[in-house]
Amino acid sequence: MKPVNTKSMFHMLCVTMEKLENDEIDVSKASAMSKLIGQANNLLTYELKRSMLMSNDDFKRNHRNLESKNFDSLPEQHD
Repeated sequence: MKPVNTKSMFHMLCVTMEKLENDEIDVSKASAMSKLIGQANNLLTYELKRSMLMSNDDFKRNHRNLESKNFDSLPEQHD
């Protein structure tokens, strides 16, 4: 997986718009790509806000940092 930042996502949107304009891709594919880029942007925004909060020592002391924990394993199901 390639590293992603806002500049690379904007570049991808511009390339998608050019392809759509030149009829190289259809509207549904361009829409799907745009939605995926939007979701990646939401994740980057979340990480930025989280890093700003975690840099605050007072917040860090009173916050349970769930991101640093491993996933809980699911209980085994018996038939």
